[in-house]
Amino acid sequence: MNLIKIIPLKNKSFLSATAVLVGTMVGVGVFGIPFAFAKAGFWVGFLFFIFIGFIILLMNLMYGEIVLRTHQEHQITGYTEKYLGFWFKRAIFFSVALGFYSALLAYIVIAGDFLNNIFSSIFYASPTTYSLVFFIVLSTLVIVGIRRISWIELFLVYLFMAVIFLIFGVGFNKIDVVNFSVIQKEFWFLPYGVLLFAFTGFASIPIQRSILNGQENNLKKSIILAVILTGALYLLFAVTVVGISGSITSPDAISGLYEFLGGRIIFLGSLFGFLAVSTSFLMLGSAFLDMFRLDYNVSRKFAWLLVLAPPLVLFLGGLRTFIDIISLAGSVAIGLEGIVLTFVYIKSKSKGDRVPEYSLELPKFFYYLLIFMFGAGIVYALFIK
Repeated sequence: MNLIKIIPLKNKSFLSATAVLVGTMVGVGVFGIPFAFAKAGFWVGFLFFIFIGFIILLMNLMYGEIVLRTHQEHQITGYTEKYLGFWFKRAIFFSVALGFYSALLAYIVIAGDFLNNIFSSIFYASPTTYSLVFFIVLSTLVIVGIRRISWIELFLVYLFMAVIFLIFGVGFNKIDVVNFSVIQKEFWFLPYGVLLFAFTGFASIPIQRSILNGQENNLKKSIILAVILTGALYLLFAVTVVGISGSITSPDAISGLYEFLGGRIIFLGSLFGFLAVSTSFLMLGSAFLDMFRLDYNVSRKFAWLLVLAPPLVLFLGGLRTFIDIISLAGSVAIGLEGIVLTFVYIKSKSKGDRVPEYSLELPKFFYYLLIFMFGAGIVYALFIK
């Protein structure tokens, strides 16, 4: 009863807003987590998991406060222009566009593999064909609009959670604790970029506020609950996969389980992947469309073309190397977004035109630590890795 009072679990708008953030965060990045943990060592990965999870929670709450300090509805480019000016808007647009297009392209690529695994025994088609089918269906849902499909998002999140528990149930008796003790020092930094990509869901924060219209006091709780739920699912998945496959954990997490669990795990894992990719494509596509529509005054139909035509063209042009795509999106684009978002937050504290429902009180040196961390991650990815 006390939990219901603290967290409004019977509030449909609250649940929908929470599902939006969970659905945005949970994407293809989750499949890289077990591999990163297995390479660096499970406990090294776990420490990064706690650190990155905390950082992303903090950044989401900071962005939520920015949104609540501003009367007019924007996406991140609009907030950047309002608080930092036109030139910073150009910089953040580059990083956001790079991240969004890379992520959307990655979803199209891997969705074809997942659908092929699910339906190949019933109806054979190439992964490329399945990718195109996925693109057509999901792009149609994007143009329908987030408010009319938010119930689908909520349903998919619940179904996604059920699949995670099914995978854990199937593989629990195969877990070997010895697999958690291996450490490879040369891969110690690998979990950083993977987890940053997997946890990031900035694009959905303004959408959460829109869903919670008139209930903005619940935004902070919604963000916290979404990050906790996502983190729990990620950790459960990592424990299961690493515990079973250990040093032979595959980059996609699923195929390395075949010799231990057989073909059924391929189906379950692919279903899980399809759900994760679908929810993230839906949320990112909707947020990207809103950015063009709200921040650049582009018509809805033309904005839809600007969002979805480039990844389709790149896919048809042969850019289908999944790992390279998500590496670029995670290390560079998200790092740049984190830096600019920190500066926007600092400015919004003094220049906001609305009293927010919550306000974080952070020491100034913490902002510099965030900027340094994101900057160091970019440098590592571009020049050291």
